[in-house]
Amino acid sequence: MEGVRRTLCLYARGIDERRRDLLEQIFAEDCHLTTDPWGADARGRDRALRAFEGYWKRFGSPRRYYANEDIRVDGGQATAFSYWFVTQEDGDRSVIGWGTYDWAFRLEEGIWKVTRLAIRILAMTTLDRGWAVPDKVMMPFERRR
Repeated sequence: MEGVRRTLCLYARGIDERRRDLLEQIFAEDCHLTTDPWGADARGRDRALRAFEGYWKRFGSPRRYYANEDIRVDGGQATAFSYWFVTQEDGDRSVIGWGTYDWAFRLEEGIWKVTRLAIRILAMTTLDRGWAVPDKVMMPFERRR
């Protein structure tokens, strides 16, 4: 379980610090990344990393946190679920978001590699808009106001 937690931490650091090298270490060559409702469906590490590069182009200074992880290990396979929360910038706007992660891992050469990551975005909004609105999930292509 601690090895899976280490991979989760490397993921958060890799995304927040824009460290492609960390993400390359933890994503399996045959990984599958999805984001709902943003619509990413990337198969393979290179495509998954390109999806994260698109995220980096849009949002600055992200800091993500996860909580209530449920990690299950069965031999060389593992799964995990957690909630996440992020603060970040979109130009001069402050953005907050939260949702869930569903993970699958495979142990490869002593490292728990991500084989599947499903990111569910429940809210992604600016502080001025708030989150008690029907359209609380900004789409990645929305124009900045």
